[in-house]
Amino acid sequence: MSDTAIVTGGYQDVRILAKSVDRLLLDLKSGRNPDEKTIEPVVELVEALLDEKSAAASTQFLGLLWRRRGRPDYSRFNEMASELREHRASPNTVKDLEDLASALDQERADISQRMRGV
Repeated sequence: MSDTAIVTGGYQDVRILAKSVDRLLLDLKSGRNPDEKTIEPVVELVEALLDEKSAAASTQFLGLLWRRRGRPDYSRFNEMASELREHRASPNTVKDLEDLASALDQERADISQRMRGV
């Protein structure tokens, strides 16, 4: 597999999750009740990060991105997942999701630059 294919695949993974996190944040901040389709990808990531060492490589990568931006402690992951499954989010969870969204946006920009050869 070429470097370009790897970078492009990574970009797609980051883009898809960033879109999910952004959609969830928009619903939460606007007072709308997010549906399962909106919540599920984010909850799956948070739950997978509980056992990051055995998670898929893409999940480990996303965990690393989030960690660089001050990812919450592992103890928060269960709480975050539980809140989201109940279609609610505390201010702490919203802030944590905002940090994740920021990390994903930065990585998306970095990958885009690499793909353009900048």
